[in-house]
Parts: sequence; C-alpha cells; structure tokens
Amino acid sequence: MGPLWDVIGKRWIGYILSVLLIIPGVVALVTNAAAGRGAVNWGVDFTGGNYLQVRLVGAASVGDVRAVVDRFASGQSIIQRSDQDTFIRTRPLTVEERSGMLDALRQQFGGVTVLREDEVGPIIGQELRYAATVGIVIGLILQLVYITIRFKSVRYAVAADAALLHDMLIVIGVFALTRKEVNGPFVAVLLTILGYSINDKIVLYDRIRENIAQRTKEAFDRMVNRSLLESLVRSLNTSITVVLAIAAVYVFGGITIRDLAFGLTIGVVISTYSSVFTAGALMVDWQLWSERRAGRTRPVEADTSPAAPPSRVPALEPVTPEAPARTTAGQGPRRRRSRRR
Repeated sequence: MGPLWDVIGKRWIGYILSVLLIIPGVVALVTNAAAGRGAVNWGVDFTGGNYLQVRLVGAASVGDVRAVVDRFASGQSIIQRSDQDTFIRTRPLTVEERSGMLDALRQQFGGVTVLREDEVGPIIGQELRYAATVGIVIGLILQLVYITIRFKSVRYAVAADAALLHDMLIVIGVFALTRKEVNGPFVAVLLTILGYSINDKIVLYDRIRENIAQRTKEAFDRMVNRSLLESLVRSLNTSITVVLAIAAVYVFGGITIRDLAFGLTIGVVISTYSSVFTAGALMVDWQLWSERRAGRTRPVEADTSPAAPPSRVPALEPVTPEAPARTTAGQGPRRRRSRRR
C-alpha cells in the first residue's frame, strides 16, 4: 500500500502549477515596461517625489482630491484616503508647484492641515533601489553558504535558493499585476519572505537528513515523500497562524500598511506551497539526474504492502550415514531391526 499523498511521485503537477503562477507575472512585467509605466509601480522611495499626509476641513472623496492634484502632477499621483486623513504621493515637485497645490486644496476644501511631508530626490531613489537589490542578493548568497555548511551538501542549498527565487518571482509578479505600490515596505516584504521561506524549507531538509541517517533501503524519492508528509502538519499550522495574524493587520491596521500586509500574505502562502511542491521535488530530480549520469539504474522498489505470515515448514532432521548392510548371494540387503530391551 503506497503513501496517502504521493506528492513527489506526482511532482510534475507542482511544476506545471508553478509555471502557471509565474507566467502571468512575467507577462505583466514585460507589458508594463514596454508601455513605459515601469515594470512595477515604483513608489516615491525609489523614483523620488513628494509625499504629503494632510487633513482636509471639508468632506472630500479621492476623485475630488485627485482633480486638484492632477493640475500640478497630472497622471502621476497616488491618492489614498483613511477616515480623516488624505495621503498624496506625487512626482518630484518644485517649491512653487507644491505651494500652489496646497493653496488649491485650501480653496477647494476650506482648509488643509499638513501632518507629514517627505521629499525624496531621484538620485536617492535610485540608490535605495540599488541597495535593496544588493541586500536581497547578499541574503541569498549567505543562505547558500550557510545551508551548504550546515547540511554538508550544496544540493540542499541550491534547491532551497531556487525555491526562494520561485517565491519572490511570484510575489513580484502579483504586485506587477495588481499595480500595488513598490516602496520601502516592499523590500521588507521580500526580506521577510526570504527568512520565513528558508526556515520552512530547512525543517523539511532536516527531516530528510534524519531519515537518511537511519540508513534504510527505501528509495530516495519515497524517503523524501515520507519526510514531506511528516513535516507537512507543522508547516500548515505555522502558515495558517501567520496568515490569520496578517489578516488582522490588513483589516484593522489602516490603509497605510495594507500593501505590506497584502505582500506578506501572498509571500507566506507561496512559501508554504513551494516547501511542499518545489523544494523536495528539486532534490529528488537532482538525485535521479546524478544517478543517470553515473550510469546507475534505479533499484526496483520493494512492495510495501503487508505480507502474509510465512507458513511453517517442519525442519528436516539431519541425515546420518548408515553402515552398509550385509548381503548374501541372491539376496538383497537386510534391514536392521531395532530390538527393545
């Protein structure tokens, strides 16, 4: 009888699903870049610009505020509203443009109180983008080195980093599709996903290593599938707990951190998915490729179904050589007769 869920045996389904999740994001990145609006919706932190948090005296909707702001930053502004405050992100504005925009808001809504004001230059934005990219690459390299040393095999490290790249590519693709703003918190999302995802995969790899140490005659793919099922409940419980906590932040945390909570939710779900369908599958395919390259054929798996109890066979008594029987002419050998006294 085989395992309840043969995840590794049907790993091609996971590969197909991963491709279907990655392709729309890649298409969105290419399409957005070709249209000239940026592969992703870069925020003020990376492109440079002005950020204002204001409180208007009169009632206003997002459309009303945008109608005023577009006079000074046409088509390049992001307007968000909470209960009382309005958040305005624009391209870099001159001092005259900023003063004119605030005056227009005062005339339109009866008064404006500036609660927060930030300005990021284009050069600073490019430096932040470069620093974020370098930080993520360094994180991947350090994890590659650590896992190689910890598990004494580069296979674990390469498979884990490949799964991490899979996770980040899907998250970036989702932001490209939804046009969510990519700013400083988005870098925190990616780094958090790196930490969470690698922790989940190390749990699986540690279980694989423990089962290998038992030196059973089980085939490698069967052993990986068993290790995956043994650690599956732990991964699901952890992920569900984290998603529930992030969902509470998304609902009650306010509009300013909803993009952060959205990215974390997508990242946790995808990390759990890749731990189940990608990390172990890559290890198995690498092992099978190495065996084929070395010219070794895969041993036939033994039947794991419960065997019937062997029937009892009486042991044969040892045969002792007998002395040759006396013969007489015309007669065959005489049999010995045992006498009881």
